[in-house]
Amino acid sequence: MNSGFACFGDMDQNIKKSGNLKRYKEIMSVLHRNGLGFLFVKTAISMNPQKTLNKRNNAPGQPTIAERVRRACEQLGPTFVKLGQIMSTRTDIIPPEISEELRKLQDNVPAFSFVQARQVIESELGGAIETVFADFDPKPVAAASMSQVYVAHLVSGAKVAVKVQRPDILDVIETDLGILQKLARFVDKHTKYGKLYDFESMVLQLRAVMEQEIDFMHEGGNIDRFRKNLADQPHVTVPKVKWIYTTGKVLTMDYVDGIKINDVEGLDAMGADRRFVGKIFMGSLLKQILVHGFFHADPHPANVLVLPDGKSIEFIDLGMAGELSESFRKQMSDLMLGVATRNVRKIGRAIMDMDENGTDVNVHQLNKALTMMLDEYLYVPVYKIQIAKVFYSVFKLAADFNMKIAKEFALVTKCLGTAQGIMEELDTGANILEIAEETIGDIMRESFNKRDLKRYIASAATDTADIVKKLPSFVLGMMERVEENNFQIEMNIKGLDKLDKDIERVANRLSFTVVLLAVCILVAGVTIAIGFQARYSDTMIQFSVFALGAGLVIAAIIVVGLLFNIIYTHIKKP
Repeated sequence: MNSGFACFGDMDQNIKKSGNLKRYKEIMSVLHRNGLGFLFVKTAISMNPQKTLNKRNNAPGQPTIAERVRRACEQLGPTFVKLGQIMSTRTDIIPPEISEELRKLQDNVPAFSFVQARQVIESELGGAIETVFADFDPKPVAAASMSQVYVAHLVSGAKVAVKVQRPDILDVIETDLGILQKLARFVDKHTKYGKLYDFESMVLQLRAVMEQEIDFMHEGGNIDRFRKNLADQPHVTVPKVKWIYTTGKVLTMDYVDGIKINDVEGLDAMGADRRFVGKIFMGSLLKQILVHGFFHADPHPANVLVLPDGKSIEFIDLGMAGELSESFRKQMSDLMLGVATRNVRKIGRAIMDMDENGTDVNVHQLNKALTMMLDEYLYVPVYKIQIAKVFYSVFKLAADFNMKIAKEFALVTKCLGTAQGIMEELDTGANILEIAEETIGDIMRESFNKRDLKRYIASAATDTADIVKKLPSFVLGMMERVEENNFQIEMNIKGLDKLDKDIERVANRLSFTVVLLAVCILVAGVTIAIGFQARYSDTMIQFSVFALGAGLVIAAIIVVGLLFNIIYTHIKKP
């Protein structure tokens, strides 16, 4: 990686105080120019941030607070543009109207001079432009805050796009990240919001994103990886990198002759089927996310071109890519299917599986809250449901239950939200959830028919081979033990001793009962027999009374003994 990022590990010691102070002044000047002033401070200390923002919004016709925040980010350059894009996914922190506006962020800035571009190219490629390229157009075709793109031809005649890093951009990014990290530490340490949201971790996430985008060798590697992943997707391509002419600050690749995917007039002029293009675009992104776990994290219109055939798309500017684990991809599939079918239990299970804290959640309460959340979309046609808004609501709901969902979820949400916006421009009736459900179904069928089935067969074959290898020795051992009369089968049933004692107790009680019944029958028989003889002798009457009383006493003794046995057994029982 370029040595310009070698000092990222310790911002506080590697940023010069003079440069730091100069950048602070620039930031304050931009905020003042956009009429923001101390708004952020007042909002942060307010008991009701939303109310504070509403009070500061201007009259109709004037830029809103959200618009001014977006403009300030664009004017402050690449670091703040990327910060705004990341923060646009955090509706649990910032008001929805600002989040919505930040999703419009573009990093278009005035182009830097060709003289500066020439210096970078010749320094990186080690030769004069005229010797490296057959011809080179000095007018850039695109300019952004971190780079700009030129068109040239190689000596072989191939037409290429040459992406050149903006001079001194590393110093600006390092300074900005140092300022943001200090600010984040202060907020985390001294405010209740810092304890809840861990702003320094957001700056670290921003740093990781910037490191990827500023290193063109990394972007070249992303392009090659995308080409391999997209090989089985018809009508979807990426440019080919010319590695001989690529370094950390210069990226040379095939020139793509296409138009922006949201250029509706241009698409209609070339006779493109906009609905088909939108479906190809969204289907590709979903497969990138759910199958490969490696996806274009910034698919805004300028980064997706429709080719002259009117039915193929090409992804460009692949410096910012997201990567997902296999388990997270499964959870995202479950979540999307749950939203598409409005299955509250499936959504709840997916959220709990995503929770990095392993929070002990009351499932009933979570499902109840999800039901209330989904009621908002109950009577909305499926094609009108904004997937990003649903996911933002899920993210906020998870935070309410003290669950922490991986930061990749926010990146996926931003990606799908941007993609849905493009689809709606192409086709007002586009249904992202229908495409998602169809794509997930295809993925599951392909997975079962190919990857998982092969894996299962291979695993079963391995287990079977192990059994076959061990079977002869196992059978021989069994036969030897039988021949030696040393073959025993031992069984250990859990709770068998307890069962034996319980049976013994029942048997004792039955014995007492039988004895008692026998005595009663005997006494009754004697009494009846004597009763027949009582009319002939007073002595027999007296004996009859005595026999009846003795029988009752014996029966009473047996009953008391039986009760004592039952009570004693209950007390003694563990």
